[in-house]
Amino acid sequence: MDLDAFVNKYRKKYGDKAAFVGNEHQPVDVVPTGILALDYALGIGGWPRGHAVEVYGAPNIGKTSTVGYSAIAQAQKLGLQCGVINIEPRFDKSWATRRGVDVDSLPIMYPDNGNDAFEILREWTMDPDLPFDYILFDSIGAIVTESDLRPEAASRVGGQSKLITDGVKRILMSAWKNNVGIMFINQQRDDHNARIQGLVESPGGWALKHAAMYRIHLKPGRERYTAKIDGDDRVIGRELVANIKKSAAGDSLGAAARFDFYHMETEGNPFGVDVTQDIINTGLKTKVINQAGAYYRHEAFGEKGQLQGRKAVDAFIAENPKVVDVIRDEVLEVMKDKRAKAQAAKPQLEAL
Repeated sequence: MDLDAFVNKYRKKYGDKAAFVGNEHQPVDVVPTGILALDYALGIGGWPRGHAVEVYGAPNIGKTSTVGYSAIAQAQKLGLQCGVINIEPRFDKSWATRRGVDVDSLPIMYPDNGNDAFEILREWTMDPDLPFDYILFDSIGAIVTESDLRPEAASRVGGQSKLITDGVKRILMSAWKNNVGIMFINQQRDDHNARIQGLVESPGGWALKHAAMYRIHLKPGRERYTAKIDGDDRVIGRELVANIKKSAAGDSLGAAARFDFYHMETEGNPFGVDVTQDIINTGLKTKVINQAGAYYRHEAFGEKGQLQGRKAVDAFIAENPKVVDVIRDEVLEVMKDKRAKAQAAKPQLEAL
């Protein structure tokens, strides 16, 4: 059998991505998260395109404003067409703009119900008139079915889960074939079936859990940052932790990314993700930046390749923003090497 001719026959009949030979490499395009620690933790350098990811967490933790808007902003920097399907009607133009989103080129839809939301999502993954590259769906936890809105109809048990199950199934293949990345924002609920008190889970049934390439649980870290404002101590930022609960790419299951986010800009503290601290911490973690006592060493740190004290590193990176790209590239190379070694070890483990 001429295998190539066999595969090409099905490609001509059903499309270019309808058939492959098993040894053909199918790379995953990514959109940077805008957070180096998270890029590294994901194991592929960003959010995958052509696949769905789920980000869930507590209220007011920054799922949309921190992670969602950052994904849109980073995708737009790559020249990609983005869109938002907003079931929670509270898109904040000023906040999104401050997070780097170009709102003038961002279509936003406000569907009346979950049925319409998933139909719009299906159309956007297939629309030839305005091909979308990255879509933010906000949020699964706010979905209500069309039948639940009818006053004369009784709410159907499991209706929301069935809607999500059917909706997700309908978009997975078209999203992959058209290389459309989808981020589903979700809420969290107490897990009453858990034997340990305090565990949480995302609502909506199992379909999205199975379909998502990554599931990220965003929660607060230990650190909270305050500042004196009008004579009062006010919280201006906090540490966030992104725990990877599912990973179908890379060897990142159970990994976590820690970073600082400031929702208020004050003297000495930026608005948004603290990029400088993110770069330094991730550089130290991956040994791209080396520390010996009070000295931080990297070939890009001035003429001698070293700086004394954390504040000196902060100032140097702030004054030399190109260093961010240099360190990021090196961190991603470490990530690729780590992944290659993990994949090379798999056949050896399976043989034991």
